[in-house]
Amino acid sequence: MTDAEFREAYGRHKDVLYRFATRMTGSGAVAEDLVHDCFVALLNNPEAYDKQRGSLRSFLIGVTRNLALKRLRSERPWDELDNDLVSEPCDTDGKERAEIVAGSVAALPPLQREVLILAEYEELSLDEISRIVGAELAAVKSRLHRARENLRRMLAPLVEKGIIHG
Repeated sequence: MTDAEFREAYGRHKDVLYRFATRMTGSGAVAEDLVHDCFVALLNNPEAYDKQRGSLRSFLIGVTRNLALKRLRSERPWDELDNDLVSEPCDTDGKERAEIVAGSVAALPPLQREVLILAEYEELSLDEISRIVGAELAAVKSRLHRARENLRRMLAPLVEKGIIHG
């Protein structure tokens, strides 16, 4: 990878990676570190990217995803990354709608959160998500379904108050 190709990749994909990492971790500072580490990994090992397996964007999201999950595991080694626990409705008192939705997404288990972010915010196809997260298509569909169901439960107070429509 030439210097110009690297600069183009950075310019084109840094914002997508930052948004994804921020939504995954809930921290802008951590997201900056993850994006930096992702591009350092690309710079150190450009051969890891294989055009035959997908787009550079998907590859970089996958690297960022792995770095985020690794960080989550090291910070909270006792927490499971994915579980079927039913999420509780969110507290809406004194909060803006966007803040409530963002908090609800952040409260999802990490493996559910990542597929929801990739599908809804980054508008990736289920096949692309499957490649990024390294899971079978059926697992991705299941995680996305559970994420949406959990989000519905958490946002139920907003629907009841007429703030959003179900």
